[in-house]
Amino acid sequence: MGASNGRSAGAPGGRRGGLGVASGNGGAGSARRAGGAAGGSAHRALVSALTTIADDDRVARAQEAVREASAELRWHEALRRRWREARAEAAIRGAIASGAIEGALVSAPELRERVAAGGLDRPLSGDPSLDAVAGIWRAGARLAGFMADLRGQSRPAEPSPRSLLTSLHRDIAGPLAASGAIGLDEVAVPRTALPGGTPSSGGTGSAGEPEALGAAPREGGPGPAPQGQALAERLDALLAIIAAPGVPALVRAAVVHGEMIAMRPFTAGNAALGRLLVRHLITRDGLEPTGVAVPDAYARRAPGAYSDAAAAYARGDAEGVITWTVWQAEAILVGITEGAELCRAIQAGRAE
Repeated sequence: MGASNGRSAGAPGGRRGGLGVASGNGGAGSARRAGGAAGGSAHRALVSALTTIADDDRVARAQEAVREASAELRWHEALRRRWREARAEAAIRGAIASGAIEGALVSAPELRERVAAGGLDRPLSGDPSLDAVAGIWRAGARLAGFMADLRGQSRPAEPSPRSLLTSLHRDIAGPLAASGAIGLDEVAVPRTALPGGTPSSGGTGSAGEPEALGAAPREGGPGPAPQGQALAERLDALLAIIAAPGVPALVRAAVVHGEMIAMRPFTAGNAALGRLLVRHLITRDGLEPTGVAVPDAYARRAPGAYSDAAAAYARGDAEGVITWTVWQAEAILVGITEGAELCRAIQAGRAE
């Protein structure tokens, strides 16, 4: 889990670039500008900006492919009665894959054994890799609690976007803080609320003092992370994208993931949190309603493609956002294939 000042294992990119899409024409850049409008007009502008990305032929085809694969997975025999078991296994596989992207290698049998024994409620086990993966697993298990009942009988209340981010970050970053890799005050607290950095050039606060940059991220990414007011505006735009009704599902998940990597609102754990948010959003929005897909598997198998797509997103132009969104669809499709495989394993009474 990247807590160093250089590029972290889990932060794709690390290439030269701008401030990400907030400074360009697509994704959250348009969302941020839309946020300058008032009331209902702000929402309409936000949806319009993201719908423009969704209307691209490549993105439309990618989303349709995901919907077709999701429909096939939805009616898998194993999900008729054992969907809770399937979701639990997806959380384990997702944690294993996401942890590996971060450089934390734990075997699936070991994590399953630990989960079954109920020994993952403490942030430190003495094994840094297990602690990192356990934190991701705890966040994934938390997300499962927000997923709708596949029988259609209930839909749990979802926390606000800000509460969602901070609660998941607490799970992910807790082991880092417990080990001393980051400060306790960095857990579940965005960089905008942390002291640090140097005064930004030319900016002033409400009292006429130089505007503070806030804490710098400890992990690298595809281009420099925004600071100060730019960071605050991008974080507000991200929260608006998570909550806004009417946003195309694939584009929402892709832009939220991309912003977590490019913006890095927390000092550490951003990429892992972004991948978890993809699973949450595609399930909540009905793009992949079962909650058993494991999109993290693709980034683990093809880290170079992950890095290249993130760098395209961080360029800040519409073409880069489209490239990233198509990559995100590919990751979801691989995750659906992984979900179908775990369903077959559950049917056969085995876990692999």
